[in-house]
Amino acid sequence: MGGILLVYILVKVLVSGFETEKEVKIIIQEGANLRNVGEEIKKNVPSFGKNTFVILGRIFRYDKKIIPGVHTIPPRFTYLDVLNIITNPLSAKPPQVTIPEGLTIKQIARLLKRKLEIDSSRFVEECRNDSLMNLIGIKASSLEGFLFPDTYNLNITSANPEREIINIMFSTFRKKVIPLVSDEIKKKKLNLLDLITLASIIEAETKYDPEKKTISGVYHNRLGKGMKLEADPTVIYSLPEPKKRLLYSDLKYPSPYNTYIHKGLPPGPINNPGLNSILAALYPEKHNYLYFVAKGDGSHRFAENYDEHRKNVELYREFLNKSQEGKTDEQKNK
Repeated sequence: MGGILLVYILVKVLVSGFETEKEVKIIIQEGANLRNVGEEIKKNVPSFGKNTFVILGRIFRYDKKIIPGVHTIPPRFTYLDVLNIITNPLSAKPPQVTIPEGLTIKQIARLLKRKLEIDSSRFVEECRNDSLMNLIGIKASSLEGFLFPDTYNLNITSANPEREIINIMFSTFRKKVIPLVSDEIKKKKLNLLDLITLASIIEAETKYDPEKKTISGVYHNRLGKGMKLEADPTVIYSLPEPKKRLLYSDLKYPSPYNTYIHKGLPPGPINNPGLNSILAALYPEKHNYLYFVAKGDGSHRFAENYDEHRKNVELYREFLNKSQEGKTDEQKNK
C-alpha cells in the first residue's frame, strides 16, 4: 500500500504545472546533466523546483537520455513535459538566425543574446581571437568585417557557444568571399583588410545595391587624389555612443576611424559588409564623381565638383525641411 501511495505522490508531482508569459528556450550543452537543465529553466521560471526535477528525472531514468541542442519549453508545462522535451531528438531543432548586412560585432552580439541567450560580452571578446585572423593573414584588432552576414541554423552544443558561432560565421566568410576576390586582389595588388574596410563603408552608406559601385568609385577617386574620404559612418563608428544625426562638433572627434581628420582608410572595417558591398569595393564604377549626398528616398545625387555638390546638399536640406513640416519637436528628433 505504501509503495502505491509513493508512486501516486511521485506521479502527482511529475505533472505539477508551471506557467510563464512566453515560451522558454534552453541550450543544453554536450555532456549536460539534469541539474544543468534545471538551473537553465530556473533562470527563467523562479518557481521551478530544480532539485525536485533532478530527483524525478533520476527516478524515472531520464538522466541518461538527454539530447544536447536548443529546446523550447512551452508557456504551460510540467516536470514531465520538460523531461520528455529534453530527451526527444525531434525537439532539438536548430534555431534559425538571420544576421543582416552591415551590423557591427556589438550589434551581432546583442542580436544573438536575444535569439540564443549567449553572453554578448564574451562574444565581443572572442572576436579578438588572433588565431582566427592569422588563418587569412589579417592583422587587425578584431574580426570586425569578417563575420559573414547570412541566415544560419545554429544548433550550438559546445561549452563555448560564442566562439562556436564566431567560427561558423568566419568560416562562411572564408568560403563565400575569399574564392571570389583572391585572384583579383593579387592582380590589383590590394590588401584584403583594406578591401573589407572600404566595403564596410559602402555598406553603411547605402542599402541600395545599384548605387554601391558608384559610391565605391567616388571613394576610389578620392583616395587616388589624396583627398580625405569624409565618410559619416566612420565618424559614427568612432563615437562612444552611436548617433543617427551627426553634429559638426562630432566631425572633429579624435579617432583613427574619423575620416574627416585622417586621410586614407580607417584602421579596419566599421561593420560586417555583405557580398554586394565587397564586390563593389573590388570593382568600382569608372566615373569622375568626387561627392555624393542623400536624396531622401534611399538613393543619392553625385557630383564631380564642390559647387555642384553644394547644390545637391541644398536640395537635400529642402527635402528635410519639407519632411519636418507639421511635426512636433519630439517627432523631429526621432
